[in-house]
Amino acid sequence: MHRDLVFKNKNIFVLFMLATIGYGIWRMLGDFFYLEQTIVYRHAVVDKSMLYITESSAGATTSFVYKYYLYTAQKTDEVFLEDIKNGYEPFLVTTDPGVKVSIEDRTIFLKVSGDIFKFNNIVGSAFIYLNSSPF
Repeated sequence: MHRDLVFKNKNIFVLFMLATIGYGIWRMLGDFFYLEQTIVYRHAVVDKSMLYITESSAGATTSFVYKYYLYTAQKTDEVFLEDIKNGYEPFLVTTDPGVKVSIEDRTIFLKVSGDIFKFNNIVGSAFIYLNSSPF
């Protein structure tokens, strides 16, 4: 009877160690495969919000991807880049480098010509309007 308890505890220990090693490998690979993003534009929307546009590329054969974020203005650019590395989501993802951006009070107007991969206009501190065309 005592032998059964030791065997069960040994299995739990092995499963725990495998889970810990798997988590460590997952975190290391996540940092390895992360696409570096650089800030190409930022503009204050209201007192507490900032519009950030970042640019990233997956390699020589792919086009640049531009991601649009609405982020708090009280934090620095370095904190913003850390937060997007940790999973902060953009409200717009596109390949169009020439998006026309105009900001009036708490409203952001975007005119996009090209591919849009993601758009979400539900952001707490500003209204977002998107005008898009395929060419």
